[in-house]
Amino acid sequence: MTDVCIARWIKNLGRPYDTLVAEGIIPNLPLQELYKGRDWLDIEPADGLELSFEAKAKRLETIHIVLLSTMEGITEYKGELPRPFAQLMKQSEVRAHFGEPMESKGPTKLPMNTAIGGWDAYQLNRSIHPNAKVIFTYAESLQVKTLSFTLIDKGHD
Repeated sequence: MTDVCIARWIKNLGRPYDTLVAEGIIPNLPLQELYKGRDWLDIEPADGLELSFEAKAKRLETIHIVLLSTMEGITEYKGELPRPFAQLMKQSEVRAHFGEPMESKGPTKLPMNTAIGGWDAYQLNRSIHPNAKVIFTYAESLQVKTLSFTLIDKGHD
């Protein structure tokens, strides 16, 4: 995937799966339900990339990009990222570029003895998307582990 492709996905957050496929914005891959009763469906167009759609309306709500795998079986994205995200690989670099986060959480222990170094969320510039934010999830080393681009107001619970 290219930085241009990912930037296009970000601009199209909130649009329906069928429309995105018809316009050639996303690949025509079957939506997957990882387990019964889940509120969203996914496609994985490449290693380390996951596009999540709200299950009922099938609207693109979140783009996850894994930059650093800390669990077995999780693959990393090795492609290009849009600017400025390609240059931001540590929490200190993210905060120097974006400033104070709109939301933040410090280091956290997750199930199965997994830990993360926390996360920071920033509203995207309105020219990129008027209703989206980026969430930087950090490894314990405070390197950027995952980028998640998601709608702020999803219009549902």
